[in-house]
Amino acid sequence: MILTRYILKEHVAPFLFSLVVIIFIFLLNIVFRDLGRILSRGIGILTIFEFLFLNLAWIIALAVPMGVLIATLTVFGRLSADNEITAIKASGISFYRLLFPVLIAGFIFMIGLIIYNNRVLPNFNHRASLLMGDIFRKRPTLKLEPNVVFTEIPHLNLLTKTIIEEGDSSLLKQITIDDLSDKKVRRTIFAKTGKLKFDKIADRLFLDLYNGEIHEINIEDYAKYQILRFERYRITMDIPGLSLKRSNSSYRGDREKSVAMMEADIANNRASIKNRKKQLASLIQRYMRDAFVVKLFDKAVSSDSPTGPDMAFKPTQAEYRALHKRIENMRSQIEVEKRIISGFYKSIDKFRVEIHKKYSIPAACIVFVLIGAPLGMFTKKGNMGVAAAIGFVFFMIYWVFLIGGEELADRQIISPVLSMWAPNIIVGIFGIYLVLLTVREYRAIRWQKFNIFKKRRFYE
Repeated sequence: MILTRYILKEHVAPFLFSLVVIIFIFLLNIVFRDLGRILSRGIGILTIFEFLFLNLAWIIALAVPMGVLIATLTVFGRLSADNEITAIKASGISFYRLLFPVLIAGFIFMIGLIIYNNRVLPNFNHRASLLMGDIFRKRPTLKLEPNVVFTEIPHLNLLTKTIIEEGDSSLLKQITIDDLSDKKVRRTIFAKTGKLKFDKIADRLFLDLYNGEIHEINIEDYAKYQILRFERYRITMDIPGLSLKRSNSSYRGDREKSVAMMEADIANNRASIKNRKKQLASLIQRYMRDAFVVKLFDKAVSSDSPTGPDMAFKPTQAEYRALHKRIENMRSQIEVEKRIISGFYKSIDKFRVEIHKKYSIPAACIVFVLIGAPLGMFTKKGNMGVAAAIGFVFFMIYWVFLIGGEELADRQIISPVLSMWAPNIIVGIFGIYLVLLTVREYRAIRWQKFNIFKKRRFYE
């Protein structure tokens, strides 16, 4: 029991540290990939933090198995480097006894991740998808610059010499506005000062102008020219999409559904396939019955026919064209039904891939323990950097198998079960092989051959 607590305690710090680092790396990737586009939409800091928080869900689902792998490599590498494993073996304790508590911890992580992937992750993915759609439906923030013609307002060109920000409004000076709302009348507005304010609830801009003139000229009759002077003049502009509007859609993609939701979809698709096959069978029967009209057979076997009932009957050209047209229509409708049924089968395979992924990725916690413990002992390196490098290589191999299997399953080349569980099977078999080598104290990899930074003596 003391040994079990010691082994597990040694894993806590490396696991938490690697988990934080992995999450930070994934968040940095999101920041560099999406933050520029989000900021260009004028999104507030709280919405940005919400976006990052919602994306933490899928990051944690991937970071936990990686953290288990790196922590296992680090701890067993340090124990081997400090000869603690040698001392433990000398006391009669086998390697299986050292591995057992870590496997139990990996199994607990697996159960927790399965529950997490089924209950928490779909809802977070759904909310993140809705927020991303809302952000990219939002129009960029209106940015006024002094002495630059602003053309983002529909049917208006605005030029101002001075802009002074005052809270949620802007004070403008020396304003010139070219109003293009009426094609027959050219309207130009001049004002000494003005105040621009945005109503976020109504998606509306209010521009109050003070001490100015409105010059109007009729394009069709230049003689009609008038000047209107005002002390205050308000322009109201509706600009939809300037504020972030939250949507609430019940539609969910496959990664936004729980296992129960996807199993219900699979049942519905299978019922649809069954109905489509019945419709296809009845369609073929109807076309065959209508194509070979009963009257043709009656005509072919009629005793009044000059060729007799035993002679081959040849339809007329009109009957042949009608028959050919019916057969072509039948073939085209059969092809349509086949494509629809094939689409249902592809949807089923896609859902099955996601279902098995919710179990296979958590199961990697056990697989990575099997491969991390013997690899750590072989390397005899308790350094977190070395463990992270080795762990990254094996996780990339695992991830390539997983993504490749998902692609093959979506193309219906291999089974969804095989596509999602093959990485665990392959890496797990290799891990079991390394565990057996470790128990037999056989070093499969001569790491000294790869040490290019060997210390040399002065006289060499």
